[in-house]
Amino acid sequence: MSTVNILGMNKKATPLESDELCAKSAVDLVSLIKTREISCVDLMESCIHRYEQVNGAINAVIETNFENALSVSKDVDKNFEQRIANERFLPIPIGIKDLNDVAGMKTTYGSPLFQNNKVENDDDVVAHLKDASVMIFGKTNVPEHGFGATTTNPLQGSTGNPFNPLLSAGASTGGGAAAVAAGIVPLATGSDFAGSLRTPASFCGIAGMRPSNGIVGTGRRSNIWSPFDVEGPMAKTAADCKLLLGHMAKSHPLDPFSKSQSVVLLQPAEEIDLKKLKVAVSHDLGFAIMSKSYEHTFYTKLKKFSSLFALTKTAHMDLSAAYKTFMTLRSIGFLGDFGLMEKEFGDELGDVIIKELELARKLSSQNIANAFLEHSSIVRQSDAFFDEFDLLITPAASVSPFEHELEYPSNIDDVVYEGYLDWEAISWGITLTQCPAVVINCGMDEFGMPFGIQIIAKQNRDAFLLDAAHSIEKAFLGSEELSRPIPNLEKLVAMKALTLN
Repeated sequence: MSTVNILGMNKKATPLESDELCAKSAVDLVSLIKTREISCVDLMESCIHRYEQVNGAINAVIETNFENALSVSKDVDKNFEQRIANERFLPIPIGIKDLNDVAGMKTTYGSPLFQNNKVENDDDVVAHLKDASVMIFGKTNVPEHGFGATTTNPLQGSTGNPFNPLLSAGASTGGGAAAVAAGIVPLATGSDFAGSLRTPASFCGIAGMRPSNGIVGTGRRSNIWSPFDVEGPMAKTAADCKLLLGHMAKSHPLDPFSKSQSVVLLQPAEEIDLKKLKVAVSHDLGFAIMSKSYEHTFYTKLKKFSSLFALTKTAHMDLSAAYKTFMTLRSIGFLGDFGLMEKEFGDELGDVIIKELELARKLSSQNIANAFLEHSSIVRQSDAFFDEFDLLITPAASVSPFEHELEYPSNIDDVVYEGYLDWEAISWGITLTQCPAVVINCGMDEFGMPFGIQIIAKQNRDAFLLDAAHSIEKAFLGSEELSRPIPNLEKLVAMKALTLN
């Protein structure tokens, strides 16, 4: 056998070379481990090798956990029969978003205020994954405090897109998306409020899902009544997202939205008959900003796959009150999360948060009451919308990935927008509906960057949605215009080398 150098040590190559392992789906990797064709240590070392090759070019993983992860890998291999007997068995290296607590690691939130915040205990999401034999690979980068249009912060710097590291990987789970797309880890966790799982997935050419509220019950939210902030999976494909979501799914006694764990989510993704589905399509949900370029790309690609379904019709739920409703309810969350922190840290919290707090304090009781009523109406009529349609498909973003230096896409088709979340309305409009939404890749845009589509289903039909998305991905295979692109890692590393010389 040939040898490869991992962590500076010579060892025999695994039956599958490290680069080949890193290209495989999480579903395939679990299968190879279960049949003992590879070991957990083989996989972990391959991921470490890939990290050493490319992470310096994209800055996706900002703190590693290699010693502990290798120890877990060895323990799973040694006690394999005992571990595999567990219904929840996911012996895969996973990137954890740097908003979640992992015992013995820092949770910095991308902020200098928390640069030394080493935590003693896992949060409930991480602890639940550890019970399934996962290997915590490391922490993935986030924007400061998790807020922003691109994954950049004053503590850890910017995460580059694996297709062009000069461009954004999206936010706020940009680190996780870039790590998965580059093959550093097969899976990553994230959270989604306004599109934090979906936009990075679109920008990096992978899959990311916002589940129905309560699928991943958690006590992490400071405001347990918030209907917006959910935990979810990020992976290469919809099938891999289902694999991870099934192992993330859980109830929690202090989460009022929490649901009993669905055994259906633990079943492998299966192909369904797309010809039985009635599908609505919309490029802007009737209110969202959408660049002319992305509108054109969406409908051009739609022509190539609309025949997959029994019916494809232009339609969407009524989101005419979405902007005022979302911004008002989001402001309430800001006051809850950062009002007390402002008293302690003041302007050190950053301009974005200070400005948001100022706007939130201008809201009247009537503003807030109206927003709650409008939100209730949106949820009710969105539920009714899916009595007529099985799926709704939209673009996953409004623009192509942009430069890190750009705070947000403020000028779209020569129209200037002042709100840093205005451009992402195609995502947070769906957040309001409480419906599950998954983003999958749909080839490339006209600028040579990944293009994603957002697929939405009725609330709590998460397993069906992921099976449908998996089936659509299968139908895309072999199509140059629709199938998932792979980043050129040699070019990525070469670009990094040029910047160092």
